Amino acid sequence: MGTVTYIVFLFMQVGSSGGYPLENGRPTSKGIELYVEQKSQSLVKEFQDFVNDTIYNVWIYADDLQEQWACDSIELGRFYPHEIYITTAELYEAYELDDLPSEQRGRILESNKFVKAVMIHELAHEYVNQIGVEMQSVYHIHVDKAYQTGLWIVNSYETFGSTFIEEGICEYITGEMGELIPPEHVEIPLIIEQLLDREREYMVKYKYASVFLDTFLDTTGFKKGVQILLYNPPPSYEEILQPERFFGRLEIPVTRESD
Repeated sequence: MGTVTYIVFLFMQVGSSGGYPLENGRPTSKGIELYVEQKSQSLVKEFQDFVNDTIYNVWIYADDLQEQWACDSIELGRFYPHEIYITTAELYEAYELDDLPSEQRGRILESNKFVKAVMIHELAHEYVNQIGVEMQSVYHIHVDKAYQTGLWIVNSYETFGSTFIEEGICEYITGEMGELIPPEHVEIPLIIEQLLDREREYMVKYKYASVFLDTFLDTTGFKKGVQILLYNPPPSYEEILQPERFFGRLEIPVTRESD
């Protein structure tokens, strides 16, 4: 009887999900590396099908990124133009949201800690970057400097506002693709100090940012909405607290394709 119990316990501790290894019910570093390697191509296609557009020249890697990041980082992936890195740190709830048993899923109030969700989030960063390049080189549309890769304005509201918008876009599309557990209620910040509170960073820059953009992107359509956002200066602190001020001033760019 003791042997049977031990075998059952061992199976619960070290198992697999969709063929990818688990330890204590969570993805292992080796499993994350394998998942990213095997799923990248199909996931890019799934993303393209969802947005009805093509993503060009993107490579997705899995790597141990903990030494490069602060130990309290809220990021599980990182984007550079044409390159995406997914951490192999064992911090994920599951490889995919659908892998979670319904009982376990019901106990999680909210989460985006799924390998597939992080890959989608970072792919969205690549797609936003691609839209910006396309706006400038194909349609001759201005992209605000705050969104231009490499042109960072240190310690300014523009940096905060552009990060807020980009993370909101990426979290929005991840949610639309059904790969995260949204919170039942998102606390709306009321004062600037709440926006800048380090302890609220995740809820502000990911969850509130997604809610902030939800109706706008639902109305405009995803790509058109991103074009409008990139064309206009990002929101100030006050405009993040009062969304109607931000959306009320947005201008729609006129596209002109190259001859």
